[in-house]
Amino acid sequence: MAKVDTPTLEQISAGLIRVKVFQKSLYPYPKDLQMGYDKVVLAFLMSAQPEKAPASVPEFYELCEQPLSEWGVEIDDEIASSESLLFFGEPTELTIELAEAFGGSVLSQEQGKIATALLQHCREHSQGAQIYTDFRKFIIEHPVLSNQELVEAKGNFGLGVGLSDLLDECYEPIPSCHELEGNFYACPYCYALAGIDPQKQVIANSNCNRCPPGRRLKRKIKLPDNCLKLKRGIERFWFYPGRAEIQLYQKLVDIGLDVELYPECDSYDIRIKFNDGEVWALDLKDYSNPYLLVRNLGDEPVPSEPEWNVAYIVIPAERKKDRPAYLKELKSRWRWENVKPIFDDAVFALAKKKAGLVQDYSQKREELSEETTKRGKSPTKNKGKKT
Repeated sequence: MAKVDTPTLEQISAGLIRVKVFQKSLYPYPKDLQMGYDKVVLAFLMSAQPEKAPASVPEFYELCEQPLSEWGVEIDDEIASSESLLFFGEPTELTIELAEAFGGSVLSQEQGKIATALLQHCREHSQGAQIYTDFRKFIIEHPVLSNQELVEAKGNFGLGVGLSDLLDECYEPIPSCHELEGNFYACPYCYALAGIDPQKQVIANSNCNRCPPGRRLKRKIKLPDNCLKLKRGIERFWFYPGRAEIQLYQKLVDIGLDVELYPECDSYDIRIKFNDGEVWALDLKDYSNPYLLVRNLGDEPVPSEPEWNVAYIVIPAERKKDRPAYLKELKSRWRWENVKPIFDDAVFALAKKKAGLVQDYSQKREELSEETTKRGKSPTKNKGKKT
């Protein structure tokens, strides 16, 4: 069978994203897509099945809608063959992650440009840290909004730092392909814009962790006519991981911990300071593929400032549903000794234990034994009796 390696898939993915974001049409073919296609054809020509090679770039583009297992090629075990690179013309999570590993995609550049401007504005303002946090939270809580809501929000982010204009750059009109009988809809779980399939059904957003891509939504939220949506780069790098960040932050606050969100304008995501003075740094990463997450972490996964004693790269627990061995696969490529990978539900449990809000099992068993001894009873004496 023909073999296509991961670097080739990365190059193809970079080209697919350029088609979607910049060109809006397949022709002229982006250089990366053309070169990736040529490598796929070469792999077939060097195999025993040259006749199965896609005959043209447009034919190959259509093939990208199919699971990789349908390509007729062998791929690296790190990439799930059940995944596709396009979903109704939209780059999938896998495609975006592959493009990042290739050297950065236009989507990350889109988000990076806005992030740089936001940081610059906030660092020049006396209330910059709070403004930054409020701005990011607003994005996370509003994947879609009406024009009126945007106008009102811009008034909230003025404060002389130009953030009202920057908020404009995060949103765009909803494409007509999301319209069904004159209406737009949002997913009831993530509140992001829902898709429309060829059968004219409202389907789950391809990046919603609660629903498999393409599943028809039995419940949905009808949106106003004049709605806007987050640009794809902002959605991918701020909204989706941000949901997990906000949820974990709120859970930690609710149990009374000293928690800071986006310390020093997002050096990392969450900082916890415990009563004994120990500080934890948490940085959430929401990648569908653990191997690509490792490749994109860089030399310093968690910045050293503001100071911390313990640091974690935190992954949303929902990732276990689609990939039960996620953490095992992640650890198999892990190379940092001072930072550990962990799921968000597990780090929350550790934080509770560290704060003394839960007792470990051995301590509970010891206390139970002491109590029953004082009463002159065995812990199992009443076993089987109705109470």
